[in-house]
Order: sequence, then structure tokens, then C-alpha cells
Amino acid sequence: MMSTNGLKSLAARIDRVLAPLVQPDTPGAAIGVIRDGRFVHRKAYGLADLEWGTPLRQDSVFRICSLTKQFTAVAVMMLEERGALSVEDPLERHLPDWPARGRRVTLRHLLDHTSGVWRHDTQMVERTLRPNPPVADVLAMIKGRDFEFEPGERYRYNNSGYLLLGAVVEAVSGMSYADFLRTAIFEPLGMEKTGPLTHGAITPFRARGYIKGRRRFHNARLDAMNWSWSAGALGSTLDDLALWDRAVREHRLIRPETLERMLAPTQLNDGVAFPYGFGWGLADYRGLRAFHHTGGISGFGCHMLHLRDEALTTIVLSNLYTFPFDRVTRGLLRAVKGWGVEAASSDPTPEQMAACAGRYVNDDGPLVIEESASNLASLSGDRLCERADPEVEYRFAEPRDGVFQRLDYVSPLWPTSTWRRAIG
Repeated sequence: MMSTNGLKSLAARIDRVLAPLVQPDTPGAAIGVIRDGRFVHRKAYGLADLEWGTPLRQDSVFRICSLTKQFTAVAVMMLEERGALSVEDPLERHLPDWPARGRRVTLRHLLDHTSGVWRHDTQMVERTLRPNPPVADVLAMIKGRDFEFEPGERYRYNNSGYLLLGAVVEAVSGMSYADFLRTAIFEPLGMEKTGPLTHGAITPFRARGYIKGRRRFHNARLDAMNWSWSAGALGSTLDDLALWDRAVREHRLIRPETLERMLAPTQLNDGVAFPYGFGWGLADYRGLRAFHHTGGISGFGCHMLHLRDEALTTIVLSNLYTFPFDRVTRGLLRAVKGWGVEAASSDPTPEQMAACAGRYVNDDGPLVIEESASNLASLSGDRLCERADPEVEYRFAEPRDGVFQRLDYVSPLWPTSTWRRAIG
């Protein structure tokens, strides 16, 4: 257990991490650091409601977005331990109306985002402008569209897969998804403030969601909840997520060997391993092995990270969509460990920015490097970094006619993603 002086020193270091990101009159975050089963830091920064000037509380309720996926994944594994299903089952075994169309999609493919099923939240109108259809209608839409690739061929983050898993939980358990999570997970663990967070329900201490415009903050548009459902519609608090962390670490819901299976890297058809398990991403930060997940949805962003080799967990819950939760998480880890990070102060030359600037694309969309970008610093002739977060690098390659054609985005907790210069 840390001494009183040690806790004060840690709090001061964490306050410095948050200071440039949250002001007293802006949206903010609830921050938790758990060591050996106890909070060593539990504090709220900023406002829950800008219009009323209401501060965030340590027990404020936030949308936890895609942190929902770990609950869905554990529900599936609990049902497997009961003998009700296997992750190797084809999807149509539990959803008889699933049109296989010659492709064998297993529950494993859905859990690790390698199914190739059509992603219902892409290539559509802006989601906050959509109606809130019954979940059954969203599932029918997913079932009616073509595959994006062969199951197991590649990793591509897929919310549709987790909606299908929610339907499997219902079909196998004979209960609604919400009731199964409530009776099998939330009530046994005492997670009294966790559950589907609907817009109509009166929820005490709920944080209001915001987005940041060019000059000011705005209320986030309400997101149609049934589009997220078992992939991202839960709400929770720091305290409830601490109970969840303890249950995962103490194997109160699933056996140790089941958790290890969930934290094994995904094996693609060609034998390549990808650092994602079942409902958790896998990372190594400065030699610290971790499993973690982020979430982002209209008005909210969050991140929860668990170290594998020591009992240390970080939680970031924000009511601002663009909140840099990844940067904060790494700042929390460094604060606990007493590590620093070298500042980046070298300005890129105009020639370097001219070679690097442009519009790059990959399967996830565009990434634009502005020639006048003031947020970037130079590490070398072909490497830039975020000035405020120098651990995040942009590495350029394949120069042609004075401009780079390839961009590798490198961030410590994530697999490197590659982007190609857009043509035209």
C-alpha cells in the first residue's frame, strides 16, 4: 500500500497529465488508477453539464461505448463454460436464419473481428441523424448484405459482429441481452450503476456528452442506441468498472484458462498473428504487457487498461468525444511508474513538411497531414511526432518526385497502421 505522501505525489503527477487537457469550465473526465485491488487515484476533472456548470463527480455515469464488447465477450465465454455453445460453432447453429452463403463464420470470427460480415455503421448517413430502429431490423440489415472478405482473412474492427454476438447470447440463454448481463454479471458483482444507458431513462449523475467545434463546445447529438446495442450501448462508473476489473483478475466469472484463451492473439488464415483477443486488444507498453480497450461514440470517449503481470489498472471515462484517452492512459502509467517522456521541440523545415503533407488513405478512411500543421515536431527527415505527445510518430517512406507515398502511424498501444498517399 502506498504511503500518504506517496499518494499525494502520485495525485500531483496525474493532475499534471490532465492539466493541459481539462479546464474547470470544459467537459472532462473521471480518472481511476487501481493498484492491488484499491484505488490509488480516483478523481473527476471538468464539468458534467456545461449549461448548468455542474462538476463531474467521481461516481458520474458515462457511456462506456466499446468497453461494452468485453462484457459481451465474457457473456459468450460464460455460456461456453456452461456447455451451451462453443466459440468454434458456426453462426447459423444459433441464428438459423443467418445466410451462410458458402462461408463459415464462427463465433470466434465475430469475437476477434475477423468475420468479414458487413459493417452496419459504415458507408451510411451520419449516425446521429438516423432513427432508432428495433435491434431486429439492424440485424436483418446485417444479414442481408454481402461479406467484405473471407472469414479469417484479415482483422477489421467490426461492430456488426458484436451485435450478432448479442443475438447469440439471447438465443442461447433464452433471455434478453440486457437481462443476461444483469443477472449473470452486474448483480453478482454489485455493479449497480452499469447497464444499457438509454436516452429516455432518468439516470442520476449522468454526464452529458459534448463535441468540440472550432471555437467552442457543443452538445453532442443523441446517438441511436440500437445501432450500438451489444457492441457499445452500456453505461457505467469508475466504481463499477473497478468491480469488473477485480472480477476479471480474480476469475469470478470465467476460469483462468478461459481468460487466457480470450487474451491470445488472433491467428489469421495465413498464420499472421494480430494483437486482439476476444473483446480486448493486446499491447506492450515499455515492457508492460497489457490488455485494454477504447470506446468512442457521440459525446463520449473512454479507455480501460489492465496490466497482465501486476495488479495495476487504469480507467479513463470522458464526456468529450475527442478526448485523448490514449495519451492520458500512457500518462497515468508513467505517473505510477515515475517515468518521464522526452519532449519534442525540433521544428520541421518547410521542405520536410512539403514532402510529408497530403491526404493519405487506407481501409479506415483518410488521414490528412497539413503543410502548415503546428502540432507536429520533427524527429528526423522522414519522421514526425505529435508535439504534445511525442510517443506518437508519423513515419514516412517511399519518396517519389519529392513527396512521400507511404505513412506509417505508430502509437505505443496499437499495431502500426499504414496509409498510402491518395491519388488525385
